[in-house]
Amino acid sequence: MQYVKEIFDVVAGNVHWVDSNASSVAPDGSFTHPLLTVQAGVDKATASNGDMILVKSGHSEAITAQIDFDKAGVNVRGLGHGTKRPTLNPNGTIDCIDVSAANCTLENFHFAAPGTTGQTADVNVDAAGFTLRNCSSLGSATGTTKTAYITITANGDDCLIDGFDGKNTVVDMVDAIDVAAANRVEIANCHITGTAAIEAGTSGVISDSGTAVDLLIHDCSILTSGTAGEAITLGASIGLVWDCRYASGHNTIAEVATIGSAMDSYQSYASVNVSQNAAIAPIVDTE
Repeated sequence: MQYVKEIFDVVAGNVHWVDSNASSVAPDGSFTHPLLTVQAGVDKATASNGDMILVKSGHSEAITAQIDFDKAGVNVRGLGHGTKRPTLNPNGTIDCIDVSAANCTLENFHFAAPGTTGQTADVNVDAAGFTLRNCSSLGSATGTTKTAYITITANGDDCLIDGFDGKNTVVDMVDAIDVAAANRVEIANCHITGTAAIEAGTSGVISDSGTAVDLLIHDCSILTSGTAGEAITLGASIGLVWDCRYASGHNTIAEVATIGSAMDSYQSYASVNVSQNAAIAPIVDTE
């Protein structure tokens, strides 16, 4: 319980407990009578109060309607490691979580493969200051697939995606992380791999659907078997990419990564052959 005690030491507001394995009798959000769903935890929280929702190890719930992060400043943190982390099981043509309030955080969750094909995203970020940390996702199952893992709208300024692990092994996805015209988005320490394609559209695994400003992408590994799009496709966005690794099913290095003229790239490498070392991508600036 030392880890939990350390959490309590830094929580400014109230703590609300969630556990799908608990009794449904008189749930009040306490440790001994936890709430049963993440949405119930968010609903009980007070906006801009520093409240934390702690979701117990082994929690699992089916999501048929999106979870609304609509209370500003709420931190939802999963407990447990590996397969005991809290799991959300999306089943619908929905965003599993929609973030509409500022300065929310989600940590240490796993998103299972979808129960319905066409699930739009695990997380849709539509408010400023959101942090997603140490979460993972499975992109597809037999006959079902997600469109994307994470979508960030033009309202998603100052978003941090840190330590995300996405895997896709069965059915092709459209893309993994899409950034619209938001400001100061950072994508760091992410590992996105697929023996099924993660860019079945013409976009990249990480792509921009708008002109993001001060976009930072670093220390990410991207592996896709697809050839429709690229590992990373950035058009008019402005920012920096550094220390990333890309691989895809394309035949040439130039087809693996496209980064627009307003993005600078430092020490990122791409490979198309599993038996050969990678080359710097995009091509080296010799001027």
